Amino acid sequence: MKKAKKKREIQFIKSVLHDVKDYELISPATMIQTFNLTKVYNITEGIEIRALNGVSIDIKKGEFVSVMGPSGSGKTTLLNMIGALDNPTSGVVYINRTNIAHMNDIQRTNLRLKEIGFIFQFYNLVPVLSAYENVELPMLFAGRTKREIERNVNKFLDLVGLSEKKDHLPSELSGGEQQRVAIARALCNEPSILIADEPTGELDSKMGMEIIKLLRELNLELNQTILMVTHDPMVGALAERMLKMRDGKIIETVITNN
Repeated sequence: MKKAKKKREIQFIKSVLHDVKDYELISPATMIQTFNLTKVYNITEGIEIRALNGVSIDIKKGEFVSVMGPSGSGKTTLLNMIGALDNPTSGVVYINRTNIAHMNDIQRTNLRLKEIGFIFQFYNLVPVLSAYENVELPMLFAGRTKREIERNVNKFLDLVGLSEKKDHLPSELSGGEQQRVAIARALCNEPSILIADEPTGELDSKMGMEIIKLLRELNLELNQTILMVTHDPMVGALAERMLKMRDGKIIETVITNN
């Protein structure tokens, strides 16, 4: 029993020392940093899938970065690690120079609520709530004041061009409008990072480009850090930098004309 406790203490000290070493390598301008990130899923005995295989990335504050790759390349798994939705098998993830691997469940929930805004492919709006109510929901969970909620909901609905439809239900909005509500909801707690997982996947090409243009405007006007996953090369190329993934690895980094 004592040996097991001693072993855990040694492992903890080693992990802290490793984190200090990594922390010293992180620039204050860095918003997202991963070091040798791996994720292994054990399917059955003797069979495993390596979804991430030693991924190290560095994303600065205010950057708009896309991650592109075919299905199964590991791009969504990478987003889950950075968004504190899942734990890596090995390696570390720093968000704003904080190692999220050492956080407990409550701390990780607070991190997602206050520091990370999520935009999903299928919008994930509550169907019985109006656009206004959908946007205010994360702020209620975060314990923001009534005055803050009213200010931010109106501010971000106006920013995405939907102030006149704030009382509409999702069923009364087009697909593009629903995604705009989702973007306003992701922004309402003023997160450090905006994570978008296939934000144009359910939209036609014209509406999809409008959503990407909106994200680009938010990036420029608010200096908003954005990490976006897509399988569409045209969409991915609209970011400042594009990371190409295959077989759980970053195989190429492309600096776009943007």
